Amino acid sequence: MATVETALGPVATTELGPTLMHEHVVTRSPGVQENWPHLWDRNGILAIAEQKMADLYSRGIRSLVDLTTVDLGRDIDLILGVARRARVHIIVATGVWWMPQRYFSVHGVDAVADLFIRDITQGIGTSGVKAAIIKCATDTAGVTPVIDNVSRRSSRRRAWT
Repeated sequence: MATVETALGPVATTELGPTLMHEHVVTRSPGVQENWPHLWDRNGILAIAEQKMADLYSRGIRSLVDLTTVDLGRDIDLILGVARRARVHIIVATGVWWMPQRYFSVHGVDAVADLFIRDITQGIGTSGVKAAIIKCATDTAGVTPVIDNVSRRSSRRRAWT
C-alpha cells in the first residue's frame, strides 16, 4: 500500500481524496511572534483554522498540501494542532519560498540539502512530523543567485531512507 506523510503520520494514498495542492494553514513573519507575542492569538488562530477545515471538509476536500516553509514562518506545532482538530489531512512541506533567509545564502548546497532531507526522513524540529514535499519558488525577480542555490539544494539526489 502506497502512503504519504501527513502531519498526523502516514496515510494511504487512496484515502487522500480531493486535495488542494497549494495552501497555507497560517503564515507569519519570522521573528515577529518571538519578539512581540502579544500580536499572536494562538487560540484564535486554531479556532479559525478549525472552522475553515470543517468548511473544506463539507465541500468535499479531504487533503491539503501546506506549503508554508520556514521563511514564511512555518509553525509545525500549530499545524499539528490544526491537524488534530480537522478531518482534512494536512501534508507538510520543507524547502523555502522565494525570499530565503541569509542562512540559505551562506551555507553550502549540501548543508542546506541536509536540512530538507532531515525534515523528510526524521521530522521537522522535535515534532516528529515529516515533510512529504519540497517547496522551491521564484517570483518576479526570477532565478536569483540565492534561488539558484536553493533550487540546487532542493534537487540534490540522496538516499532518503
